[in-house]
Amino acid sequence: MKVIAEKPWDYCIEARGDEVIAVIVNGSSAIYLTEVALSEDEIRLLRQDKNNADLIIEKIKRDRSRSPAR
Repeated sequence: MKVIAEKPWDYCIEARGDEVIAVIVNGSSAIYLTEVALSEDEIRLLRQDKNNADLIIEKIKRDRSRSPAR
């Protein structure tokens, strides 16, 4: 596991083998973690500029249809 980008108490983007996973922290009174695999386009955006991580995470949060990673 290698951390690619992170914002404490909000998200962490990790490389796990061949996958790139966004771990998103949700909740206020209880903490829930959501793991979502990034698409090839999102990975490409991250490679171009690590500052794109915030944009990618916001896009994932808005898209309720994204299925959690394993």
